[in-house]
Amino acid sequence: MWKPKTITGALGRRGAAGGRGAAGERDAAWGRRAARCARLALGRRALTCAAAAVPAAALLAACGSSGSASGGQPSTGAITVGIPPVTDLGNLFAAQSLGYFKSRGLTVKITYLNGGAALIPAMESGSVAIGESNLVSVLQAQQQHLGIKCFAGGWRSPSAAQLSLVVSPKFAASVTSAAGLAGKTVAVNALNNSNQLVTDKYLQVHGVNPVSVHFIGLAYPDMPAALSSGRVAAAIIDEPFTTIVTKTQGSKLLAAEPDEAIAPHALYACFVASSSWLGAHRQLAAKFVAAIDQANSYAAAHPAYVPSILPKYTSVSASMAGHVTLPEFTTQITAAEVQPWSKAAAEFKMTNSAIAPSSIIALVPPAGGS
Repeated sequence: MWKPKTITGALGRRGAAGGRGAAGERDAAWGRRAARCARLALGRRALTCAAAAVPAAALLAACGSSGSASGGQPSTGAITVGIPPVTDLGNLFAAQSLGYFKSRGLTVKITYLNGGAALIPAMESGSVAIGESNLVSVLQAQQQHLGIKCFAGGWRSPSAAQLSLVVSPKFAASVTSAAGLAGKTVAVNALNNSNQLVTDKYLQVHGVNPVSVHFIGLAYPDMPAALSSGRVAAAIIDEPFTTIVTKTQGSKLLAAEPDEAIAPHALYACFVASSSWLGAHRQLAAKFVAAIDQANSYAAAHPAYVPSILPKYTSVSASMAGHVTLPEFTTQITAAEVQPWSKAAAEFKMTNSAIAPSSIIALVPPAGGS
């Protein structure tokens, strides 16, 4: 079973931005964060808020490197990045491996979360500063006024099997089309979130009422066992698990890229941070984007490089890494690319209404270092 490794750099001590020291001010900040967390917990996703277990002082300190006492922004520092346990972050691994963060004075620690639905509460708790999230989670956060923004694009879907709809070998004979999923159980990594929306739209496009399908939430690493045993008839699963279940367990592809029902070669994910963090650490964010941009260019020019480092940064074997399909890495994001997700999320009641796409974007141009 694929298990993520923690990737840790030497982290410097990080103080609370603005030098918060008075107990009353700390308590007030904690109260504001707790209130936001409560709002999130009451949303459609019913997420558990990690902030409840984090002391106020640690919560404030975890927001990132502080600026100077005069309010100047830090130009170097430590950043904790939260990502899902998938290989779609190969460009992040490349930037780390090639020293692109280090050359810009950044120390990056990577921690693994169960997709964008888990990232938002982690950012609210202060345990991560930057993350990569699906666009639906960011739209839902915007609806709840949580101040989470896309500051750079993450990845677009390729034409090959990557984030795919696969059928359990136990159901391969009976589920040969979308119609076969009616009355069946389908696994998604988070309920009422991006992959369920993709499945809803895929079913609708193929003439199947999404209400006829039962969804359960499973973390990506738990999906191979559920598919193999027949606990679920199908799953929306991401790399490297797509390759694992189709190459070694007999699961069948029903749709290589079902998110094409949302948009062709859809922009699926973006790098995110809170508005407050971006306001206080824009230089760090710009250097982070520059490092990712450089890694994207290197990966495009050297297509064998990212697969070669996956065994170093994950538990994917060298032989399996060569079969993994990578997405199209990008730092670009536009309102037009967010629009189809906003429309679909409103249509399937994952947001109360269509969220203005531009409201979730706070683009940070790459800058600094080499």
